[in-house]
Amino acid sequence: MLYTLLAILLLVVVVLKFWSPFGQRCPQCQVRREDAEYPLCPNCGWIYEVPGEEDDDFAPDDDENAKF
Repeated sequence: MLYTLLAILLLVVVVLKFWSPFGQRCPQCQVRREDAEYPLCPNCGWIYEVPGEEDDDFAPDDDENAKF
C-alpha cells in the first residue's frame, strides 16, 4: 500500500513538472508571464530568453577597438 502511494505521488510530481499547468514564470520574482510576445517581466524587468534568437549581450571584441 505504501509503495502504491509513493508511486502515485511520484507520477503526480513528474506530470506537474513537465506539463507545467501554471505557465511560464519569471525566474527572479516568480510573477506569471502573461504575454509571450512581450520580452520583459512587467514586475521586475527581467529579460526572458527567446529560443532561436542569438544573444547579443556579449559581442566579441574587435581588434581595432581593443585598448592595451
